[in-house]
Amino acid sequence: MRAAKKVVRKKLVSGPALPGKLADCTAQDLSRTELFLVEGDSAGGSAKQARDKEYQAILPLRGKILNTWEVSSDQVLASQEVHDIAVALGIDPDSDNLEELRYGKVCILADADSDGLHIATLLCALFLRHFPKLVQNGHVYVAMPPLYRIDIGKDEVHYALDEAEKEAILARLARKRKAKCATL
Repeated sequence: MRAAKKVVRKKLVSGPALPGKLADCTAQDLSRTELFLVEGDSAGGSAKQARDKEYQAILPLRGKILNTWEVSSDQVLASQEVHDIAVALGIDPDSDNLEELRYGKVCILADADSDGLHIATLLCALFLRHFPKLVQNGHVYVAMPPLYRIDIGKDEVHYALDEAEKEAILARLARKRKAKCATL
């Protein structure tokens, strides 16, 4: 049944074929669908495994996209990555018409390193300059990746967004460990 829904969704799209690396979702409700733009095929694989296939689509990007800030709208689609993003979204750059928009949320997911920050910045520039209606209507989101992963054994994992949160988690875990060892 899910495969049939996925095929139906793809048939509804007019125009160019969807990018081959897009892992589409099955739902069509814009208030619930999300497109995650992820950095690289490796992150794309992890994101595909963790997603809700009904509402979340994944489009892995290959490295840094073209800096489109000073590129004219007729040249912006020359970049394969930008072309794939536009096709996946269902709208052309600089279009005021969002009727064909395929996802209610566009989420930028990049690594917590300098390359990831650069990629997120390039994507923000793309959306601000060439898809301003998406930004104005609240469709674009930038995720804040955690800087730290704290593993406790094999079954317990904690994520911290910054140094302060990491220290708070470690302090809480230390108190918890002491409480378990205490005898009355």
